[in-house]
Order: sequence, then structure tokens, then C-alpha cells
Amino acid sequence: MVIPYYTILSVIVTSIVFIVYLFERSRRLDSEAKNNRLQDIIKQLDEQAKIIIKTDLALNKVREELDKKITGLYTLHELGKKINSTLNINELFLLINKPLIQKLGFSKAIIMLKDSDSEPAVVKTFIGYSSADIERIQKEINKGNTANALFKKSGFVLVNRDMEKIENEDLLIGIFKTESFLTVPIVAKDSTMGFILMGNDSGYAKLTEGDVELLSVLASQIGTAIENAMLYTELYNSHQDLERRVRERTAELAKLNEALKRLNKAKSNFVSAVSHELRTPLTSIKGYASILMAGKLGQVSPAQKERLEKIDKHSNDLAHLINDLLDIARIESGRVQMAIKETSIKEVLDSVIDIITPQVKDKEISLKLSNKSKGNKVMADQGQMERVFLNLLSNAIKFTPEKGKINISVKDKDGFVEFGVEDSGMGIPRYDLEKVFEEFFRSDNAQNQGVKGTGLGLSLVKQIVEAHGGTIWVESELGKGAKFSFTVPKA
Repeated sequence: MVIPYYTILSVIVTSIVFIVYLFERSRRLDSEAKNNRLQDIIKQLDEQAKIIIKTDLALNKVREELDKKITGLYTLHELGKKINSTLNINELFLLINKPLIQKLGFSKAIIMLKDSDSEPAVVKTFIGYSSADIERIQKEINKGNTANALFKKSGFVLVNRDMEKIENEDLLIGIFKTESFLTVPIVAKDSTMGFILMGNDSGYAKLTEGDVELLSVLASQIGTAIENAMLYTELYNSHQDLERRVRERTAELAKLNEALKRLNKAKSNFVSAVSHELRTPLTSIKGYASILMAGKLGQVSPAQKERLEKIDKHSNDLAHLINDLLDIARIESGRVQMAIKETSIKEVLDSVIDIITPQVKDKEISLKLSNKSKGNKVMADQGQMERVFLNLLSNAIKFTPEKGKINISVKDKDGFVEFGVEDSGMGIPRYDLEKVFEEFFRSDNAQNQGVKGTGLGLSLVKQIVEAHGGTIWVESELGKGAKFSFTVPKA
């Protein structure tokens, strides 16, 4: 069956119309979907823009707060260096000025302190207030319990009109006349000595926790500076008191020293006078004893001669004691003229050793000499040098047991010649070493009790050595002997 041409054409046209219809419909549906999608996107972009703007505002606020905090910390750092360089409390408060508090973001400031709980609070510095305002504030603060509330506050007071209520808020705002303010206690020596207040007249200048931190740092700096100033003042006063006491004590010691000099001079004069008075009858006693022993007044029996010899011996001992006393008195008063000149060390030692040799041999003591001095001369009075050695060696022989040892040493030492006399005797107790050169001192031990002596020999030796410009000292341990050393200027 043959399909007619117009039928085929009709089908084709219908098909085309249908296809066009479907295409148009599809296009309309797609456009609506896209339009809806675009609307959604626009809404999302709008929300994101709002979030971005809010975030940007918040970031700007944070940045401003951070900049303010950095500026404040830098300002406090510079202030801290100035605070640490002063120990005067009044100078300290002069550093808290208008430019400083403006850098910290405030327009008003007050610092109040009090010395004790019983004392009224005093304004130390103020900015943004008149003198009349400060007089009124000072009266209001010290009236009632307001001062206690501010001075004993352990934390801080933060006031904004739109912030939480605090105790006595209206009272404090009325006193300080600010829209917003904060206070931080000033602590020194573990007690609250005062407080620092800063605030603003403008209600738009809101206070934050960052402001509290900055003010806390400032209060800490001021507290530390006050504590340092107080410690310095205490130290200075103690130093002044100590200086006063030293001056008073020095004056007392000067008076005592003058009195001591007078007494010492009187003692020397007395010793000299008494010694001279003793020498006259002693000379007579010794002379008459010699006449009797010589038999010039008749024959002397052996028993009488023995007693006369004892009188002569003890007279010699007493004459020796008197001579020592006179020499000490003369040297102390400066009346002895030392014939100081170049003196041969060898001649001095040979003369002394020759004198003591019989005593050394009698006790079978080993005597050794060690001379390491490069020179052979010293600047000294030869007679007095021999006297020093005789005293030191006589002592060494007295306190050295039989078959003991005595060593004489000579060596150079920084422009001086150092002499030493060392024995193997009993030694000297440590607690007596500083006293051995004192007049009439004798160490209290068993060996000393059995050895005769006046305690003047070493004192005389010290006077002679020091008159030569030298020094003398002793080293000893009980039971290990003793070593006496002294120096004399080298020729």
C-alpha cells in the first residue's frame, strides 16, 4: 500500500512541530532552573559579604586594640627604664604626666598613697583634674569606707556605663567624675600602699581587659620603684647612722688613744725612774759583795763565799732586768739613737755564736747555720743586732732539751734579709702566739715553770727589730718546737 505524499509530509511537519515544542519547553525549563540557581548564588554571596564585612570590622577592632596595647607596652617599657633610674619617690611621680596617659589611651589619672592604715590617703599626682577637684576627691576618698575599698582591693575596679554593676559604682563615678574608669592597687612590701586610677570623659572610649593589663603593669612598676626607694632610704639611713656611730666611736678611740699614750709615757717615765733608782743601791750591793768576796775586809769562809757568790749572781740577774726595762723605755720614747750603718752579717753571727757556744756544748745541742743571702751586709746597729740574736738564741737554748737542735737561717726577702732561729723544744701553744712579744708575758705550761725568765727579752727584741724598720713573728706548734723570724733592711 502506497502512502500518500501529503500524509508523509504531514507526519514530517507534525514531527518537526513536536520536536520544536519539546525543544522550546526544554529551553524554558532550563532557563527557570538557571535563574533559580543564580538567585541562590546571589543570596549566598550576600551572606558571605556580610560575614566578610563583620570579620573585617572585628579584625580592625582587634588590630586597633593590639596597636593600642603595643603602644602602651612600649610606652611602659620606656617609662620603666626611667623609673629604674630614680630612687626618689617625688621624682617618680613627675614621670606620670599627660603625654604618658594619653599614649595609654586615657584622659584622666590620679595616684593616691598612704603611709599607714592610720594615715589619710594623699594624691601624689593627677592629670585632667583641677586643684579644687583633687581637694574634693581627697576629702571624699578619706571619708567613710571608700579609702578602705580602694586600698584593700585585691583586684581591679572596671566601670563602664553599660557594663556590670559593682559596689558603690554611683558613688565612685560621682567622686571621680568620669564616664568610665579603672583602678589597680599599688603593692609594695606585700601590702597595698595606694592605687592608680585612669579614666575617660567620653562615653565612647570603652575600657577593655587590655587596659586593665596595661594599668596593672604600670602599678607593678610604681610599686617596685616605691619598694626600691624605701629600701634605698632605709639603707641610706642605716649607712648614715653607721657613719655617725663610726665617727663617735673614732672620736672615743682617739681620746682613749691619747689617754693611752699619756699612760704609756707615764709608764715609761716611771719604769725609767724606778730603774735608775734601783741601779744605785744595786751597784752598792754588788760592790760590797765583791769587796767581801775579795777578802779585803777579812778572811771569808767557804760558806760565806758561797752566799756572796749567790748575792753577786742574783745582783747580775737583777741588773740585767733593770737594763732591759730601761732599754724598752728608751726605745718606746725614742730616746735610743740606733747607730745604723752597713753591718756584716758574718761578724754579728760569729760574735753571738762565740758567746753561746759554751751553753750549747753544755747541753750537747746541735747548732747549724744556713746562710743563703747573696749579700753579706745589712743596715743595722751591730750591738743591737747581737742583742737580738743573743735573746733569741738564749731562749732557744733554755727551751731545747739536751741533744736537741737549733738552726739559724739567713735568706734574702724583697729588699730585706730574713733571719730565723728555730729550735726543737716544746713549742708554744697556738693561743699564746700573739702574746709572746708582750712585756712580762710567759706561756703557762709545765716547761716554762721550770725555766727562769722575766718575759722582757722578746718584747725588747721586737722593739729593736721595729726600730730598724723590720718585722718579727713566730711560728710554732705545741710539742714541735718554735721558729722566730725577723727582717732587717738589706745594705
